[in-house]
Amino acid sequence: MKLTDDIAPRGNLAARFSEFRESIGRDHLLWVLFALGPVFALFCIIRVYPILETIRLSFYRYHPTQRSRPFIGLDNYRRLLEDEAFHTALINTLQFCVMATVITLLLAFAVAVLLRSIEKVAPIYELLLYIPVVTPWVPASVIWKWIFDPVHGVLNYALGSAGLPKLAWLQDEHVIIYAIVLVSVWKMLGYFVVVFGVGLRNIPDELLEAAELDGATPWQRLIYIVIPMMKPIILFTVIIATIIFFNVFAPVYVLTASAQGAPAYDFKVVIGEIYQNAFVFYRMGYAGAQSVVLLLFVLTLVFIQFTLFRDKAGR
Repeated sequence: MKLTDDIAPRGNLAARFSEFRESIGRDHLLWVLFALGPVFALFCIIRVYPILETIRLSFYRYHPTQRSRPFIGLDNYRRLLEDEAFHTALINTLQFCVMATVITLLLAFAVAVLLRSIEKVAPIYELLLYIPVVTPWVPASVIWKWIFDPVHGVLNYALGSAGLPKLAWLQDEHVIIYAIVLVSVWKMLGYFVVVFGVGLRNIPDELLEAAELDGATPWQRLIYIVIPMMKPIILFTVIIATIIFFNVFAPVYVLTASAQGAPAYDFKVVIGEIYQNAFVFYRMGYAGAQSVVLLLFVLTLVFIQFTLFRDKAGR
């Protein structure tokens, strides 16, 4: 009897402890649902629902002034195959995205590496470079529109002072893409400098010092130590830059707003075509199909980037 009496309380204690753990688990789950539920619901309302609604509208002939909105299946997508304006916009956007992404990331990485050597004052330079990032696109584009002015612009004045020919930055159809790339690089450079700077600070100093003691040159340390350890950060920046630059619209719209009649006024990008069809011609269904194609195109690019980086990491 005594042995049984000793075992029973221990069994009750274990059962109570198990119940206590289960209650904590339930309370923790309820707390997580209570805390994240509103955020998740807001995300679904603001992000998920518009995407699903856009996909749905792409199968309809939707006009906001007409009551009838017939289901037309894939007609909007078939029309895209014959739309030369959309094809031109897609090519322009792809060219711009490649140029802006490559220039921005290479320049940001170089600046971040240089700031790594002056660690004490690096935050000051990062702050100065980050100011354009928090500047809204529209006022930033307006400022650059003054800089690009063919007569009174600072940029052409500097080119003339250096003995170089002046350019019609916003009037020449072959030059305007470089103007937009310049604005975009200036705008987003600081963000990627900060991201690369965080990655570089996470590289142990012991590895670099050991490589230096073994006789490795700065270039060899960069190629064989820094870049391999920065691959996750590089992948992140490539994906984010692709998404940002593929959705370019504000600088194109602002910089070409007063160029009617000039060849550069017809410079098209995908978001600009979606805006024109949706809010100028009110072809909501067709604009929805263009948006879906843009989404699929960006997802394809991101998938290719993931695949390429994964293969390189495997090697």
